[in-house]
Amino acid sequence: MGRRHRPTEGRLMSTIVTRRVNGSGPYAYRVTYEPASDGDDEHEWEYLGRAGAIDPEILTDDEIAELRAEGIGLARYRDHEVIDVRRLEEANRVRDELPDDALAVADDRRTAEITLTEDAPQAAVELAEAAAEDMVRELEGAGQADLTDAERQRIDFAETDIPTARAAKAAILDEGVDDWTAVWSEDLKTTQEAREAARNNRESIVGDRLDNDEGVSQTTTSAAQTRSEQERQALKYAKQGDDSAREYLLEDAGWTADEIANTPAPA
Repeated sequence: MGRRHRPTEGRLMSTIVTRRVNGSGPYAYRVTYEPASDGDDEHEWEYLGRAGAIDPEILTDDEIAELRAEGIGLARYRDHEVIDVRRLEEANRVRDELPDDALAVADDRRTAEITLTEDAPQAAVELAEAAAEDMVRELEGAGQADLTDAERQRIDFAETDIPTARAAKAAILDEGVDDWTAVWSEDLKTTQEAREAARNNRESIVGDRLDNDEGVSQTTTSAAQTRSEQERQALKYAKQGDDSAREYLLEDAGWTADEIANTPAPA
């Protein structure tokens, strides 16, 4: 049972009390009373609602703060944001980086949707939104490709990082350019910039186009081998239980449920 006391008008005192009833709840009540010298106080009980379903409009700011201090959720939050990061692992990584006061009481670590409080710091909102945007690009883009030792030596990691370089490599290869380092540089910070560089330069790069490889070689390649990097990445996440990746394969990429079940997960 949570209990908070504060004076109201005159000698009236107000208390927020939380109780469980037959194992259900907790339920919150506002108890108002006037202390009597003989200790025989008269209490007026006002039911506020069950945890997670209390209307903040009927509460004072102090009462809202009191309920939050006891971990009692409200029915809604003013201007709160729900940000879908799409992957549970990534969502929980973001949650661990956020300050405690940024996450709403209703936020659930079992879902990929992050629920922020109405007064979450702007930096917290931007962090969650950036993670969501990155995940959308990863699922809808080409994913990431491993770097060779030679490529790692060539890249200036003072100007970029490994995830950015791997994503750029996958995107450029997906655009049909074999020698991805011929069109990429460390100042390209996003996957979209890498794709644009590939599109702008591939016509002039001898040997980097895949047109000459079409035809017979394509007909002798297995269906799994001809899947785009985007689909391979989506398959990897679908095998891990990502519903968004599975939906992409079924609805956008033309896969069947049997193909998803029977195709080995990419390394």
